[in-house]
Amino acid sequence: MRYKGNGADYFFYESLGFRCKFNGISMRYPLLSLISFCTLFFPLRVCAIQSFSLQSEQDLALTRALPVYIQHRIGDLSIQGWVQDRIRVEMKMRVLAETRELADQEFRKLGLISFEGKDRFEIRVGHSQGVDLVSKMRDRARNPVQVDLLIKAPYRSDLSVVLGEGRRMKLEQWRGGVTLSGKNDILFFNDLELSGELSVNCLQCETDVRNSTLRGRISAGSKPVTLSGVNAKALNIDGGSEEIRIDQSAGKLTVHTRSGRLTVSRFKGEVQFQSEEGGAYLSQYTGAADVHTGSGQVVIDMDEVRGGLNVDTEKSDIQIGLLPAFQGGIDLKSLRGDVIVQFPYESSNASHLNRYGPASSGQVDGSIGRKTRPLIHAYSKQGGVRIIRKVPGR
Repeated sequence: MRYKGNGADYFFYESLGFRCKFNGISMRYPLLSLISFCTLFFPLRVCAIQSFSLQSEQDLALTRALPVYIQHRIGDLSIQGWVQDRIRVEMKMRVLAETRELADQEFRKLGLISFEGKDRFEIRVGHSQGVDLVSKMRDRARNPVQVDLLIKAPYRSDLSVVLGEGRRMKLEQWRGGVTLSGKNDILFFNDLELSGELSVNCLQCETDVRNSTLRGRISAGSKPVTLSGVNAKALNIDGGSEEIRIDQSAGKLTVHTRSGRLTVSRFKGEVQFQSEEGGAYLSQYTGAADVHTGSGQVVIDMDEVRGGLNVDTEKSDIQIGLLPAFQGGIDLKSLRGDVIVQFPYESSNASHLNRYGPASSGQVDGSIGRKTRPLIHAYSKQGGVRIIRKVPGR
């Protein structure tokens, strides 16, 4: 039965006992309405969409050692290094279709394309021979098939990867250099001991690196970057507004963010950090640090100072925790905030020997104990500076 009221079409299907009203008006029984709308106003086959998959495996022979170049835009990618002198590709294709026959038609349009060039071995998924240009362009626009790849390749090869947008990539057990580009992807690296550099240039890509030894650069845009169990020979990280998190790692790191926070725990080595608005939180830290922020708070909890600390902020507070046994030089200054030292210290000014607590002048230049090295320099234009006594074991 059908009638009009208030300018909106109403449809009643009394045997199911529900009402379905269109033109922006909510339905009384949404599920039944959806089923009925599908079956009454569209052919039945449109409502019978199913998921189909097809798996295959192929070994690719290598005549000589070459860098491996992989371009993959229509699915997720997993790469594992192995000791064999060949490449194995496991491919899983998935598509939504009404029948198996129609799904197979889509699967036949795509195939694995690989060839050995003069300076690299290339792998990608592309259209099979015989597919016309119009079909290629139409399929590229609608991307009906997702193809996930698992590639095993010689682990000492140099590797270059170009990812499609919004994909996931995993790289494990690799020893050669790695270059990667993409956009809005999720990246996971594990068990890398790279003889060459790691170069990640991925716009808005969440990146997770674990149990690896590497050097190079990670540029991930405004997405989180996590390092855990990493030995960084010399690693640069360029971030945006999200957090850079480093745990149980060592080495030399240079980190830059626009407003993202740097969080470091259980680290040994040297960290250089620069941010316009992001803060820095370093705990259970052994080594040297050079920290410069505009408005981010800086909290550093030192196990041992090696090589010195240099901290500058424009608008925020600085807090540095030291063990009771610390001895070294201090150069602390705040233009508008308090400078507090929870240690007895000797000032370079003879009238301020053995001071303890706040400095009335907003500046302390001297030493804790009998040593003047390592040196702790901390300067805040508008915030306070505090040197606190750390509780051992925390």
